Amino acid sequence: MAEPGRFFANPSFTLATSIIGKRIRGGVREYWINDGVSGSMNFLKYDHDDVVCTPLRLTVKNPTCKGLKAWNSTVFGPTCDAADTVFKDFQLPELDVNDRLVFHNMGAYTSSRGNDFNGFKTSAIPTYVTIFN
Repeated sequence: MAEPGRFFANPSFTLATSIIGKRIRGGVREYWINDGVSGSMNFLKYDHDDVVCTPLRLTVKNPTCKGLKAWNSTVFGPTCDAADTVFKDFQLPELDVNDRLVFHNMGAYTSSRGNDFNGFKTSAIPTYVTIFN
């Protein structure tokens, strides 16, 4: 009658990814991150859950990207597979290699459904536990 697992598990995890590559092609910013559809974002293939993504720049000046011009962007996972597209036509500010994309509500059906496609091991993604009182 109900599947409350996602309701309780989703907000318990946040995924922080690093930008490992970028280019501009035809006015579109294209970024590659160190996790993707074959890893923690496997649910994008089947569940079509809404993904909440926050860019985080590793600079002291405006690290949260507030007020920066947004560009039409595509975000790819690391596997070099055309199906490893996390976002297409997504608005992001200009980011650099080593900046972060933070994905919220990643507690349900994420890394547990990942695989080791093309040599990228989902089991190697580090997990850090923080307890808030």
